[in-house]
Amino acid sequence: MSEKPVFVDLVDYFSRIDLYGEDSLDLLDRLSTNKLENLTEPYTGMSSVLTTNKGRIIDLLGVHRLPEKVLVTTAKESKRKVIEWIEFYTIMEDVEVKDTSAETCHFRLVGEKWDELFPGISELFVRDSMRCEIEGESVIVIREEMSDVRCIDVIGSMTARSKIGDFFAGKFNKVDLKDFNQLRLKLGIPAFGFELTEDFNPLEAGLISHISFNKGCYIGQEVVARLNTYEKVQRKLVKLAWQGDLDQKEITYDGKSVGVITSAESGIGLGFVRNTYADLKKELDCGDRKIMVTEILVE
Repeated sequence: MSEKPVFVDLVDYFSRIDLYGEDSLDLLDRLSTNKLENLTEPYTGMSSVLTTNKGRIIDLLGVHRLPEKVLVTTAKESKRKVIEWIEFYTIMEDVEVKDTSAETCHFRLVGEKWDELFPGISELFVRDSMRCEIEGESVIVIREEMSDVRCIDVIGSMTARSKIGDFFAGKFNKVDLKDFNQLRLKLGIPAFGFELTEDFNPLEAGLISHISFNKGCYIGQEVVARLNTYEKVQRKLVKLAWQGDLDQKEITYDGKSVGVITSAESGIGLGFVRNTYADLKKELDCGDRKIMVTEILVE
């Protein structure tokens, strides 16, 4: 990745869902891990994990309260499950779900300083937002982060996608999704379909900062709370490194299965390793390759 700020087109990476109705935020609060009732003002936001009744991960949602609706961002591949989950638990609530993925564009700017382009953005909390104009087009600008790297998400109309993309291309370097995924791995960011699946719970995936332990009930709360209270989490998400190519995903130590690689590219990756073996510089095996734990991503 270049040191110059970069941007990536995420229209096919994330999905965007609008929720309308006075019960929208309350319903999401009862379905997911974070205390969304704290989003009392427009343009505030936070992330929250949607979990199954067994406390397993459906996806990590971005939840943004706007004046006229609640905007939810989720992975493209999890969109259908997320919508079905919300609609299944909508009984008497005033909630209307609209998939706006095909009607909206989504860019991410990765770098440090954005106030010249979006005055006041650095004063916002992470995942809070503001409404701005780019080349005469109205957009929602969300302050984001990837680990300790500052980011800005820009969501606008699909009809403005080319205009906004050209505007960014005139100022920043563009990267593709492969480069974006490489950055994700370097920063240790879990992603849907790899680390964020129903095979894992949010605590072992390092998502504790997106969980409130003093909120009302939500689907899967008892399991997540028990895992945390009694320290029953058996695996940790770690960053891994190796030389050469891997021909399998199982991680072993002295012939014993101790974990699994979930993401891998160009000698680095992410995976889950049992607590006993999740030590920095710990040398493990994956097939005929030696792999090393380079960072533990669970608090």
